Amino acid sequence: MNYSKSLTLSVLRRISHELRRANPNLKPVSQTTAFSYLMNEYRKHQVTEKRTCKSAEELSTMAKTYLCYLQSLRQNQELIDRYHSHGERSVEETARLVGFTLPKSANEESSEKET
Repeated sequence: MNYSKSLTLSVLRRISHELRRANPNLKPVSQTTAFSYLMNEYRKHQVTEKRTCKSAEELSTMAKTYLCYLQSLRQNQELIDRYHSHGERSVEETARLVGFTLPKSANEESSEKET
């Protein structure tokens, strides 16, 4: 198996993984319309003795673009869930969210010194 073919199969596996992550509660990925379409496209672009594909890199480019699209959709949803699904936040939560810590109040410092 040459390098190009193994790279193409690797991208196909990553796409099916992203499809599985996008719909974990649905039917198996192999039974979805998206996966069926993807496999048909891979078969259409196969190089055989009787025909050659339009461009050797066309399928690879399209597959990588689709993979990037699926990954971006998933990451976007993760960011929306993380930052926009909690409503109002306290000042402390907001500070932690952006990587800051608030200075301790006088009451907290005095209670720490007593212990």
